[in-house]
Amino acid sequence: MCGIWGAVNTADEQAAEKAAAAMAHRGPDDHGIYVAHEPLPISLVNTRLSIIDLSRAGHQPMHNEDERFWIVYNGEVYNYGPLRQILLEQGHRFASNTDTEVILHAYEEWGEKCLDHLRGMFAFAIWDRAEAKLFAARDRLGIKPFYYTYRLNPASRRASHFAFASELKALLASGMVEPRLNYPALHHYLSFYAVPAPYTMLEGVEALPAGHYLIFQDGELSIERYWGLPAVKPLDMSETEIITQLRNLLEESIRLRMIADVPVGAFLSGGIDSSAVVALMTRISGERLRTFSIGFGAEGRDIDERSDARVLAEYYGTDHTEVIVSGRDVRDRLDQIIRAMDQPTGDGLNTYLVSQATAKHVKVALSGLGGDELFAGYPQFRMFRQAHRLGRLWHMFPESVRRMAGRAASLTGPSRRVFTWLEGDVVARYERVRVLFDEERKLALYTPRTVAALAAPEPSPRYLARYVHPAEQDAVAQLTRLELLNYMTHTLLRDTDAMSMAHSLEVRVPLIDHRLVEFAVHIPPHLKLRGGQTKWVFARALQDVLPAEILTRPKRGFEMPVAAWMRNELRDVLDDVFSRQSVERRGLFNYEAVRAIYRDFLEGSTPYMYTWALAVLELWLREFIDRDVG
Repeated sequence: MCGIWGAVNTADEQAAEKAAAAMAHRGPDDHGIYVAHEPLPISLVNTRLSIIDLSRAGHQPMHNEDERFWIVYNGEVYNYGPLRQILLEQGHRFASNTDTEVILHAYEEWGEKCLDHLRGMFAFAIWDRAEAKLFAARDRLGIKPFYYTYRLNPASRRASHFAFASELKALLASGMVEPRLNYPALHHYLSFYAVPAPYTMLEGVEALPAGHYLIFQDGELSIERYWGLPAVKPLDMSETEIITQLRNLLEESIRLRMIADVPVGAFLSGGIDSSAVVALMTRISGERLRTFSIGFGAEGRDIDERSDARVLAEYYGTDHTEVIVSGRDVRDRLDQIIRAMDQPTGDGLNTYLVSQATAKHVKVALSGLGGDELFAGYPQFRMFRQAHRLGRLWHMFPESVRRMAGRAASLTGPSRRVFTWLEGDVVARYERVRVLFDEERKLALYTPRTVAALAAPEPSPRYLARYVHPAEQDAVAQLTRLELLNYMTHTLLRDTDAMSMAHSLEVRVPLIDHRLVEFAVHIPPHLKLRGGQTKWVFARALQDVLPAEILTRPKRGFEMPVAAWMRNELRDVLDDVFSRQSVERRGLFNYEAVRAIYRDFLEGSTPYMYTWALAVLELWLREFIDRDVG
């Protein structure tokens, strides 16, 4: 696991050193720089967190035998061993036992098709000296980040410069971009309390979407998709065969993700996903595992899962560490947390705090992230299915009756929400469960200056529509696709990477191994959501290794007492952020509208996330836009 940065048409060792310093947390074990002037100026940087082959042979930037190809790489390719053997048989020679070198030779052998052979999480760039070409790629699910920027020459319409990095901080520190807010990204952030690719919060910087690669050559940039989530199709398998195959894929994925030359631990929350990971890790390794969970003081007593995690730790015989978090802890670290985010997010606090403690003991931790999205674990899966069924009944009424009901529903908020569930399409329904500020509320927030800067922004529902597959009609399948490609990728995975790497911790996510995902999306929806029980097939596949109480326990979403902290330890921060002086100086939002949101939160009449998302945004702007982050 590492941090990467590079620039084409720039040979600048000083800028490279600044980028490396800004990413030192991603790779504290080593850093390397490659700067050349021929055939084009090029700068490449890697900061290394040593996980596989801890020797100097793993140093990056790394080159092949004749120094034609140079790579900087962030991630883990878990099937590098078998791939290495194939490449050896093809005549390739290796100087290390790293997966980095396997990717390098795989590209030398297969070109862009090398991506079809890689199984893992990755973001990398390969410079081809002979063709003066940069090839870069991001993993299928978007576990690892890749940001880039380029400048067009107005006369030639070709790019004069191209730069990339694992974090926005590195691009800012290197001087390749200016700290200016990207207003279209702001528009989507307010909806999703995260920034979806290809947008970023910095003007002129884009995120390479998951499952895509890019080529930069002769001043031209091309981007192609090499993988997409397959459309659901029936499996020609019995229920027993499906459960057996799912279990085999789970075990294989976890076994692969335990490959490391350093100690490996796991997050353990007490839910079925993390419990499944820990159970199979224990079974596979046969050794005592280190596990970590997070808990709270009195203000979070009702949502504290430490007792559940403790029972499971005893059940599996793990060496368990509990991380107790208070509002004071968050207040004392708030500046560091905001900086670690890299982009503003309403989520991620828990990952930052548990990663901070975990990194004191291990370099690698496995997480149960992705289970809810892939196996219909959230309550909204039941809501979607029910709405789909009710919607079919609703459309049996004459159109005149439905039109009259629609006019009546437009008069009141609650009726309008019910009408959306009955009459709306999948995107309209999804807005009800995953969108924070809808288009109407955003426009009410904006000042005239912001509206002018936005011009004609892409509406957030239109953005979501790109993830809807026309061949999928089942409600569970539709929601699975949206949750995997939107919420999981742009919020959960991005936050996990940024917050864990802030502490030099590599987090691996076995439940979204791409082969497991490709199989699981085809599992019939009625096996995922059965008789009102979510994740039924997942639980059945693990019934011999999980305690009965875990298999039958109702789904509990992970929560933190953020609202209590906001009303107490963080109150002075929020009072400052939402002061008239602060809001009007920023000029993005109407002060009265913002103040009403804050007042409603303090009075308990609106969820905390509206206030928290706005507060995080202002704190991020102060850290990344108002002052030099290099």
